[in-house]
Formats: sequence, structure tokens, C-alpha cells
Amino acid sequence: MTKIKICGITSLQDALEACNAGADALGFNFSTSSPRMIDPEHAKAIVDKLPPFISSVGIFVDQSPREISELCRFCRLDIAQLHNEHYSAQQAQSIKEAKIIKVFRPEKNFDVAEVFEFAEESGVNTFLFDAYQPGIAGGTGKCIGTSLAACIIGKLNEKPGDGLYAILAGGLNDTNVGEAIRQIRPYGVDTASGVEKAPGIKDAEKIKAFIRAVRQDSVR
Repeated sequence: MTKIKICGITSLQDALEACNAGADALGFNFSTSSPRMIDPEHAKAIVDKLPPFISSVGIFVDQSPREISELCRFCRLDIAQLHNEHYSAQQAQSIKEAKIIKVFRPEKNFDVAEVFEFAEESGVNTFLFDAYQPGIAGGTGKCIGTSLAACIIGKLNEKPGDGLYAILAGGLNDTNVGEAIRQIRPYGVDTASGVEKAPGIKDAEKIKAFIRAVRQDSVR
């Protein structure tokens, strides 16, 4: 089954609605430039009330590895998502308090060898691919080109023995996620703006529709 992450959670109600609808993971954005930013105390209060088997993911853009480690420890986060290309393999390796998802925002000339090199140097095994837009770290609501995403993720899927996992993000909603799964075959999908009324405010019906669409077309 394709895994589902609902990102940009800012309220307990939205978190529980996503969980009840069937989400596998929830994302909490700690980027100071994001309209979905959440403060650590609020994030911790939500994480403490999540049901079992739901992964909590911190999204980090401008924090140092030490700050990320401290936030993961304080908020009891399971996963740290590194959403800045400046995070090195060595920095990722230094974060011990949580598993790591490394984000890439590929342009058309992207070389997937970068992913394999990062995995080998850091030990990270999960990568998220988001749409590239200059000056914006993520959450753009833009889609990655299908052929580009299929090429990148296809190359990761060709080597199952390497144990690498690809998550697709960028402009996904209930109307396009099914086709994306069929064509690209990611391990997981990630959405924020695709299930919102406004930045940081989720729409329960959109969450349900998104998760239904994923489950109907899930290839895993």
C-alpha cells in the first residue's frame, strides 16, 4: 500500500481527522518562512495526543542539526525531514534522535546519482521529491513533471536490494494523485495544500477524498 503523509498540520482537530481518515504520517512544519509554521510547544501537544502507529514528521529548512535534534527530542518526533539542499550527508548522519527523510527538488537535468551518493554517505534510506521553484523550499503547490518523477523514482525502484524509498510531493490532490501513483509508483505520497481550505487549515472532506484516491490506486 502506498503510504500517505498529510503535511502542514497546525491543529489537533486536523491531526485527528487525518488519522481517522487513514493517514500514515503527519508533518509539522518548523520553517520560520512557512505559512504552516507551528511552534514546538503546540506541535508537542498534538504529537502527545496522536493514536498509535502514526508517524510524526518534523519539516526543517533553517535549523542546524543540533536544533533539529533538540526539537525532535522535545516534540517526540519520529522523523526529521530535511527540506534544504544545503543539509549535507554528514549533517544528516549527525541527527540521532529521529529517522531522516532527505528532500530533493529536482530540475529537468537532475542526476539521480546524487540520491545514491547521499544514501551511501549518510545511511539515509528515504527521499522525498518535491517540485522545484527558485527561492521556495517547498509547499509550492506545484507538480513535478511526470516523466521526470517517473525517471528518478523508477531508478530507485530498479534497485530494491538497496532498500531506498521514494516519496512524491508537489501539487498532489484527490484529482491527480491516483494517476501519479499509477505512472510513478512511489513508496509514499505527501500533500499539504491539496487538502486545505487555507494554508495551515485542513479540509476534512479533501483529506478523505485524497486518501480514498490513494487507496483506490495504490500499487503497494
